[in-house]
Amino acid sequence: MFKSKSSQLVFSVILAAGLWLLLIVFGNIFNPGSGMHRFVEALGGSYSGYIQAAIYGLFFYSFFDLSEKRKYIQKQYEGFNLGLLPVKDQLVLSPDEVANIKLNTIQLEQNGNNFLVADFIKKACTQYRNDQSVGETLQVFSAQVDNSKEEMDGELEKVRYFLSAIISLGFIGTLIGLSTSIGMAHLAKTAEGMPAITQHLNVAFDTTLVALLIGLILNFFYHRYIEDLDTFFSRSKSYVIDNLISRIYKPA
Repeated sequence: MFKSKSSQLVFSVILAAGLWLLLIVFGNIFNPGSGMHRFVEALGGSYSGYIQAAIYGLFFYSFFDLSEKRKYIQKQYEGFNLGLLPVKDQLVLSPDEVANIKLNTIQLEQNGNNFLVADFIKKACTQYRNDQSVGETLQVFSAQVDNSKEEMDGELEKVRYFLSAIISLGFIGTLIGLSTSIGMAHLAKTAEGMPAITQHLNVAFDTTLVALLIGLILNFFYHRYIEDLDTFFSRSKSYVIDNLISRIYKPA
């Protein structure tokens, strides 16, 4: 969807700014005393809703990032349907057949079909060729898969930071609103002062509410991707071990 992270960032900022302006327009349409006006205002539909706009920007960026990563993982499942490994029961593989599996996998990659499971198969075949030990191959292969998973998990650090940043922005908005209200405390006895204080108090608690709601939604997409990631690597490990490593038999 996005050619680069910078284009993803720009699009997220534009989308967040557009949403903020749209909310401001709706806020001006509804009567100030109506429930819909209060609802739109809580979402950031006023010129004081810049904190909510920043929260939306972080959400959109993280959402697009997770969506791209999830599409990549779902694409990798196609590698299991290529028939790179035999799945018949009670079938054993000789060292020559293991070498042929590696050659077929390399040829597949040369044809432009690059899948993680194909890379795992190639690495397992290479390791067995090097030491001719099934036990050693299993140990090294498991470590290689775990390292690959940790690398992809490490790419989520930015999303994890934005998740915590969204909540922090909500509290920052609350502190700003509260401090502004406290600074206007001397106007509490005036007819104009009390509505202004109430307005800033509304803004204060609205930012935390929006941050918690957005954080809850983003957490769903984050953990859904984590589930897909765990499932894929677990299936990849089982697929290669059951259909390749555990089938290797070297005649005495």
